[in-house]
Amino acid sequence: MFKTLRRLKSALSKEMSHSDLTTIIREMNPDYLIDQRMKALQDLMRWIRMPIKQTDPSTEKSHIHQKDVRFKFLMQFIERNPEEGKFFIETIREILGHGVAIRLYYLTGVSENTGFISELTDRIIQRTLPHILGEKDLAEIFRLIFTEVEDAEWFEASYKTILPPIFDLIQKNNISTEGLVKDQHEALIILGAQISSLGVSKGIRTRLDYEKLSDSSFVRLSKVINNSAESDSRILEEVSLCQINLQKVKRKIESTGVSVDLIYNIERIKSLLYRVEMLIYLRQANDGETQNIIISRFIGRLIRDEIQRLSIKDFLEEHMKMLTKKVVERAGEKGDHYIASTKIEKRDLFKAAAFAGILTAFTAVFKVFIGHIGLSLLFEGIFYFINYAVAFLLMQRWHLALSSKQPAFTASALSKKFEEFIQTKELADVTSEVRKISYSQYLATLANLLLAIPTALVLDWTYFWVTGQHIVSEMYAAEIIQKHDPLTSGTFFYAAFTGVLLWLSSIVAGGVENWVVFRNIPQILRESSFLNNYLGKEKARSWSHKFAPMVGAASGNIAIAFMMAFPIIIGKITGLPIDIRHVTLATGTITLAFNAIPWDVSLLPVMGLMMMSIIMMGCLNFGVSFFCAIKMAATARDIETKYLRIIFRFAFSKKAEKESES
Repeated sequence: MFKTLRRLKSALSKEMSHSDLTTIIREMNPDYLIDQRMKALQDLMRWIRMPIKQTDPSTEKSHIHQKDVRFKFLMQFIERNPEEGKFFIETIREILGHGVAIRLYYLTGVSENTGFISELTDRIIQRTLPHILGEKDLAEIFRLIFTEVEDAEWFEASYKTILPPIFDLIQKNNISTEGLVKDQHEALIILGAQISSLGVSKGIRTRLDYEKLSDSSFVRLSKVINNSAESDSRILEEVSLCQINLQKVKRKIESTGVSVDLIYNIERIKSLLYRVEMLIYLRQANDGETQNIIISRFIGRLIRDEIQRLSIKDFLEEHMKMLTKKVVERAGEKGDHYIASTKIEKRDLFKAAAFAGILTAFTAVFKVFIGHIGLSLLFEGIFYFINYAVAFLLMQRWHLALSSKQPAFTASALSKKFEEFIQTKELADVTSEVRKISYSQYLATLANLLLAIPTALVLDWTYFWVTGQHIVSEMYAAEIIQKHDPLTSGTFFYAAFTGVLLWLSSIVAGGVENWVVFRNIPQILRESSFLNNYLGKEKARSWSHKFAPMVGAASGNIAIAFMMAFPIIIGKITGLPIDIRHVTLATGTITLAFNAIPWDVSLLPVMGLMMMSIIMMGCLNFGVSFFCAIKMAATARDIETKYLRIIFRFAFSKKAEKESES
């Protein structure tokens, strides 16, 4: 719809309404500058795209039919107007000269940047800045003229209408096309060199098994292309071997670590190999009809590849998908520890969550002390960060379970079951997993709060017994209650924001673990002579095996500590309404506030309001974090949203309850 509107806007614009075909063709005068003549070619393609007047309003013609009508009119115009036709012919003669098609063959629709960041930057620049004719060759001209996918559809569907008149025009006017054939071979040589260079790069080379670089199929392909005695079938055979090796590399990185730069290089090699195949088929086409079909498919493919090459969204989706999947898998491995199935696992989870509640109460007390010391904002933020980081790292060291951190990891673990459901369409296993996760979340939350509240009370009364005053003053207690009021404060939004931060911390944990594995750091540690001598071989091997998940978890804990500490400081500095609401920490703080206020019956409604606030914070912390994680996992594993709705709707239905009981 938007493309149609753009064409209509272009057709109704002042520039197009005052530029008829005669004016456009006259702008191709060989005496004019090349930029002006190429602009005329661009205007000519716009003119071909313009909708034609419908003789019968009830029948709407396709864009292909409308382009055909205008193209036929163009050919007739050139034939009947020799002076304007000469301008058009001379322009065609110039752009088909020797050497101008090399970059069209090997570069159009294929990236020439060396890395992910440089390619992304280049795409952003090309999408935001107007395109100019940088070099006088077919690649630049092609990019300037063909800008819509419908152009490719037109070429592929109407090759019988387009190509024969063009070939007749070339033949009648003795326009040489030998340069195009020579350029094909030179383009193949360049493609072979690029494939060879990328194929022996460290990321690819270390994931394939061969003794010498000369044994690499990527190197052999370049040699075969450069050897004029080799047949086209031999080149295609080496292309197939290269594609097989790329699949091996992809399988290996799926089982280990992955980086966007490696994915970028793999996708780039795939594009180059496909281009080699296309050029070989183009070179083999001799028969008139077959040649026309292959040429039309080749041009259509180039148009699509070039349009896709400029797409930022497609580029990010294509290259981030595998990395996202690996991050989700890493997070899912941690999520398995939070899912309790047996009675022993449920007991262990409750115990781990109970001790986490105790530790969180201490964290809440230290948070209050830090806020009352009167530090500068920077140091206040640093001490908040240290307080949270120490608490979360101790939980990791002692294998404790904080309920608010569970959803992001359990959602990733659950996504593995989704893949099984997509294949079998059996709901029993996946819904059983959903119910286990829900119960585990309830159990951990209950244990956190049941121990956080009495621990906060014990700490407060101990402090009162020693100092004669509560940890929180009456004035500050009233401020705490007001800040957590679910009706008049921003608690709803802050709790949702905290849920997002909890999810982001799981991404950090999975991403860092993936990076450690991708860089082979566990293997380096395992083979370290220092560690083997200091710890012994068995301990060094065991420690190196645990290193990646340990560092990943620690990174996630440090990340959430930072994200919980500094938004508050940023809010104070800027005056923006930024804050966090972590359910367990908030529960400990609210407990300290109520213990500092003299008891009165009038506090009962306020206590009820705070209970509602705690429930709301818990639901938002868990719900938002789980939603973000499950959406990310579903996207990474190609699971449609409709299946998520089916699974969760069935998981909590009465039918599912009966099946679980049976």
